[in-house]
Order: sequence, then structure tokens, then C-alpha cells
Amino acid sequence: MDAQVILETQELDEVANEIRERLLAFNQERAGPFNDVRVVLFIELLWIDEAARRQGIGTSLMRAAESEARKRGWEVCFLSTFTFQAPEYYRKLGYEPFGELKGMPPGHSRTWFAKWLK
Repeated sequence: MDAQVILETQELDEVANEIRERLLAFNQERAGPFNDVRVVLFIELLWIDEAARRQGIGTSLMRAAESEARKRGWEVCFLSTFTFQAPEYYRKLGYEPFGELKGMPPGHSRTWFAKWLK
């Protein structure tokens, strides 16, 4: 089989949707049907101004997000942080590392953390 790689520059949404549909079908064939309920909370951004840090604001926000996720029946929360940000903070909140990209950015690492909510 000869494969050809083509850089798609137009109709990106159509291409992405086709890939998404095929991947979902592939995954469901092997893992069974997925329900429509999200079971994962992804914390994309958390920022507390330096003047307001160490006052429990971040912890309150994280606990509130986790509480809401539990109410919705979600199973796990995950996030990423850099070594110059807050990896120890997330460990203190009960998050466990499950992946690390060393040297990104140079001289640092990016670590992914997860916390099971059930």
C-alpha cells in the first residue's frame, strides 16, 4: 500500500469532523458505546493574582469545581502545569502526576495531573 501525505489547507472543519467520526467509531468498536455524559473535568486555566495568593482562593475554586463535577457524576479531573508554576500545589490537593514532557519549555517540564473524584 502506498500512502500519500497531503497538507490540507481548506475545509479543515470537514476534515476534522471526518477524522473525529472515524476515530469515535473505531474506539466504540473496541471499548463499547460511549454515553453522551461527560465524565471528565479538564481545568484549562487557573490564575490567582500574586497579591491574592496564599489566602485559600485557589483551593476554594478547585474544590468548587470538583464538587460541581461530582454532582454531575463526572469521574476524574485533570490538568497540566509547568514546573515553574504549581506542581506541588496540585499534589497537595490530591492530584497525581500521570505524564511529563521534559524540556518543554527549555529548562522546565510540563506535567499532567489527575484526581479521581469517585
